[in-house]
Amino acid sequence: MTSLIITAEAETLVVDAARLMAAEDIGSLLITKADVLAGMVTRREVIAAQLLSEESYHNLRVKDIMTTPVVTIGPEADIGQAISLINQTGKRHIPVIEGNDIIGLVATTDIIRVLATMKLIADGAPQDED
Repeated sequence: MTSLIITAEAETLVVDAARLMAAEDIGSLLITKADVLAGMVTRREVIAAQLLSEESYHNLRVKDIMTTPVVTIGPEADIGQAISLINQTGKRHIPVIEGNDIIGLVATTDIIRVLATMKLIADGAPQDED
């Protein structure tokens, strides 16, 4: 799970959200209303919005293109449950929610990284010592 969470308010212009995503080098942006998760916008949705006319794109707000409701997972879930949820939903980014708080984000790249590390350990690869 990545614990650095980047959010934007639902009223944010899509063009501003796209700039934020580019600046932070992230593939998804969590959208909030009054500090509560309301939706999610990914690069794919931003790209699709750009296919509209230039004028339409510059006037769109993230609330107009966000995915809602958002598929979420709890912090107690294990990697198998996260993989299962990703497989069932086809989502690449799953927010980790505790109560109403966003505490992290699990991305498919996070899971691949963990599985690769587990394989190295299982294969007996030498570990870095700190």
